[in-house]
Amino acid sequence: MLNVMEERGLRVRAVLDRYFSIAVLALAVLIVVGGGVAYAAHTGPDERTETTTETVILWNSTGQFSHEATVVEDTRVFEAGETLTNRSQYFQRIAPTLEGAFVYDYEAESGSVAANASMALVIRSVTEDGTEQWRVTESLERADRTLGPGDPLRLTFEQNVTVVEAELTEIRSELGATAGTAETFFEVTVRLDGSRSGEPVETTRSYRLPLTIEDGLYRVNDTGPVVHEGERTVRDERTVPVTVGPIRTYGGPLLAVLGLAGLAGLVAGRWRGWLAVSEQERDYLSYRSERREFDEWITEVRRPADRIADADNQAETTSLAGLVDLAIDTDRRVLETPDERYLVFEDDVVYRYEPPDVSVGDRDPLATAAETDGSSGLSDSIGSLLDGDRDVSETDDGESGTDEADTQSDSDSIDRSESVSDDARDVER
Repeated sequence: MLNVMEERGLRVRAVLDRYFSIAVLALAVLIVVGGGVAYAAHTGPDERTETTTETVILWNSTGQFSHEATVVEDTRVFEAGETLTNRSQYFQRIAPTLEGAFVYDYEAESGSVAANASMALVIRSVTEDGTEQWRVTESLERADRTLGPGDPLRLTFEQNVTVVEAELTEIRSELGATAGTAETFFEVTVRLDGSRSGEPVETTRSYRLPLTIEDGLYRVNDTGPVVHEGERTVRDERTVPVTVGPIRTYGGPLLAVLGLAGLAGLVAGRWRGWLAVSEQERDYLSYRSERREFDEWITEVRRPADRIADADNQAETTSLAGLVDLAIDTDRRVLETPDERYLVFEDDVVYRYEPPDVSVGDRDPLATAAETDGSSGLSDSIGSLLDGDRDVSETDDGESGTDEADTQSDSDSIDRSESVSDDARDVER
């Protein structure tokens, strides 16, 4: 039998023999790829044009509210005249008047923009889906100015929140219903016409500062500065040197050389017959696969000489799988002897399977084992024993007129059977 390395080499030969065409094609592809990489690495251009794109901010504009309220009544917390600045909420009783400002400006490399701005206080009612039911608008301030980069446009307001709340209550009283949600906010509309950073501009911007009045407080929902930007995508092309890395420089030729060497070796091996796998070797590989597959049904034992001696008949299967099927059908175990023979005992019959012999060189492992042990192999024991049993059986079934020579032959056969049985027991011990 083969050792691990020999069996592995046999499997490699079997795979290469079976998939020879695929292996040749794969090596050919490897040669082509390696050659292509090597060719491109050594014959490609020294320079290439690199195109980059960049987003450039041409201008940005900012609209921002600021607000404050002055305390008009002394308390233990605040003193009269104290200014509360940019708070999210103010106390309506002690600081009822909200003052504030809106500032608009822009930054750009160059520009001149005519700005028209107006500020108003809006009170309205809207439904849940945003539909406006009514609106009251009070104009507060207007301003017109031509703005350059960094020039601010400023609008101011001063509003008594208690008066606003009273006006909202009066409107609801006039309508006789409070359907919808009341909203109050300062709104600034800025109309722009001109150019910034060489690009024309004609647009209208709207900015809001919401105001909520409830439970003696009024909240200013300032979201911070509102910023708009003008962008332009700039494409830049430049010539850069082509750098070839070591992988492309040496990897391509290496792949080509490996592919050529592998292809030459594969073709030479096929031509000289080194890859050829005999039918006996294929049978051996099938046997080894079955041995791994049915390992749970096989038990390794010492030579069962006593059981062999008691067997009247023998039968040999053509595959290990067949022997395992027989063991399953008869509820038996498959026994494996040290010399890699497989047995199944069923009453007075021994079923056996002997793997294909693919010993390396001219060495016979069975013969070597027999010389080392000083006894015959299991196969010889079974054969001699069963031959002797058949002779005894034939003598018993013969006619009563058998002469003395036949009787002597039967006696010799029985003696041989007993001798073989004793030898087998010695081997077991």
